[in-house]
Amino acid sequence: MIKNTFLVTICLILSSVLGFVAQIVFVSSFGASIEMDVYFTLLSVPAVVTGISPIIFSSVLIPTFAKFKSNQLELNKFIDSIWKIILIFAILFSSIGFFISVVNMDLLISETQANLRNIGIQVSLMIWIGSGFIILSAYLSAILNYNKQFFKVAWTSLLPASFMIIIVLLFNKELGVRSISLGFCIAFVLQFIIFLKASKISLNFFSFNIKQIQYKKLLLKQSFLVSLSLLPFSLIAPIAFFLASQLETGSVSYLGYSQSFAGFLSVSVSMGISIVSFPELADKFAEGLGKSSLYDFELKLKYVILIALFAAGAFISLKSPILNLIYERGQFDSESVTNLSRVLPWYLIAGVFSAGLNLLRTLFYSKGEFKSIAILGLIMPIIFFISAGFLKTNFSFVGIGIANAITFFILFLSCIYLLKNKESFFLTENFNFFILKVSLITLISACITNLFYNFISNIYSQIPSISVCLLLFSIVYYLSSKFIFKSEEVEAILNSIFRKIKS
Repeated sequence: MIKNTFLVTICLILSSVLGFVAQIVFVSSFGASIEMDVYFTLLSVPAVVTGISPIIFSSVLIPTFAKFKSNQLELNKFIDSIWKIILIFAILFSSIGFFISVVNMDLLISETQANLRNIGIQVSLMIWIGSGFIILSAYLSAILNYNKQFFKVAWTSLLPASFMIIIVLLFNKELGVRSISLGFCIAFVLQFIIFLKASKISLNFFSFNIKQIQYKKLLLKQSFLVSLSLLPFSLIAPIAFFLASQLETGSVSYLGYSQSFAGFLSVSVSMGISIVSFPELADKFAEGLGKSSLYDFELKLKYVILIALFAAGAFISLKSPILNLIYERGQFDSESVTNLSRVLPWYLIAGVFSAGLNLLRTLFYSKGEFKSIAILGLIMPIIFFISAGFLKTNFSFVGIGIANAITFFILFLSCIYLLKNKESFFLTENFNFFILKVSLITLISACITNLFYNFISNIYSQIPSISVCLLLFSIVYYLSSKFIFKSEEVEAILNSIFRKIKS
């Protein structure tokens, strides 16, 4: 399990790094332009479904696969029957979604902007085709993950960013933002082909019989509840882009770039652990042995929060010089960098809580407790819409970022409260005290680092100053945790790293 976690995490981190590089390429090529606003908005619509489909399939189907553990023939029939339904759904999803997007293109682009309108239609077509293949790949990845073929799934996460970078660099002058969506489409078609070959799933429609699908009502109910539970992760971004589209040009782009940073943080820190832990956790709860895993689960959650806060704190303390260094080029000027630096910290804070929620969700799903987290998922977008609408009046797009951080903070605390109520020995006040400690450690380290940068930047150039300050942040963080707050978790992580280096 440790080897799988390591390999998956490495792949996801590399994927996130490539995504980060892709953002730099997009910024340099297109900046915070109206074309990028259109791209982010069009991408956010199918993402309401595609962003959550891998989690829905994994959380609902992996525990169901476990019920067939003793009968491989029945499991294969079940997998093939579900596959036919998913294939039909993906085709309808892409076709209808594209048609609706074209019909409603007036909501984004005025009829007088004929050239931009044509670009929007072409971008939309490629995004919807790619989105259909994402849904198909999401189902196949659930099968591969259940069969413990984690690496086959994980390495393909490198494809989207890689192809988008290559296509944009080659064709951005000829295609504009269409080059992003072309790379997006090609990558997910290729990923699907790889998964189809690896899963060895049948394409024979004549063998399909809906009566062969066991637990139909249970699967539909659980899928519906999981979809509701994931609304904060799928619906908040489109709502944010809709609200930002009413503000000055570039507002949607600033939120889109910030969302990418937050996604980079949450995915790289927590998704590898979540993916690898879930099948084993589901098996243990199915066998009635789930309580024995709760101590290890809480320890993992602490490590995820600690690492996420460390990374977010280091970046926030040096946000302006780092963004100046990597983003201020091409179409992205100093004013754009300043605007991005104003909203990015709020998205990184949300990313910390999102990292924790990625892990907490697996526990809810493993225990079969879908209803309570579904209710939370239904409430949170409403809270975000109201708070973002209010805050944007006074703080523009930054207010939307603040509302995003508040919403994910409330969702994180609510999940902790629900799980703590179920198990009196689990996520106790000790866990709350841990969160408070690492938050204070991060705040102290960030403040000292920021002050020191203001001093050292007058002496040294940008790159040496940032490097020295990142080292200072790490030292202050370690000394604060060891001698002031006496955090055992930081010691445990460092000891683990040193042991792996020695071995």
